[in-house]
Amino acid sequence: MMKKIMLLLILGMAVFLCSTAFAHFWNGKGKGKECPVSIKKEHCQCPIMEKFMKKARFLLEYKSDIGLTDDQAKTLKELKLQMEKDSIRQSADMKTFLLDLKSKLAEDKVDVEGANALIDENFASVSAAAKSNLATYAKLKSLLTPDQMTKMKALHEQMEKKEKEEEKNK
Repeated sequence: MMKKIMLLLILGMAVFLCSTAFAHFWNGKGKGKECPVSIKKEHCQCPIMEKFMKKARFLLEYKSDIGLTDDQAKTLKELKLQMEKDSIRQSADMKTFLLDLKSKLAEDKVDVEGANALIDENFASVSAAAKSNLATYAKLKSLLTPDQMTKMKALHEQMEKKEKEEEKNK
């Protein structure tokens, strides 16, 4: 009976992580990384990380239109690299957690307290990762001057308008 409860807990947590915390197919485009807890190997990613990566790619692609300096572009690339490394670590941590939990559930007598501690530790790790991603996103936004922010928004709006017109004409 206890194994069934723990299995349901694992499945529930996998659904939670892929649908809520990591935003399955965030913004409908499915450009996230492979979800570490998905049975179907679908894509998902922390919504903060997804937003950071999308904005960083946009800024680097249109750096001359937005007026980024070489130093700003270099800092942005460094932040992007750090975010990518963090993503790999977070995915590995999640996979390790799932293996550890699976191992605890395979024991003849389930150590409920030990499994609960493992779950608590994992959720604390997920929370810390989200906070770290948020801090990195804030650094990205603080790199831009008000003029650059205005140019970025205008360019983004222009591109969205163009995409909508192209969709209408199809």
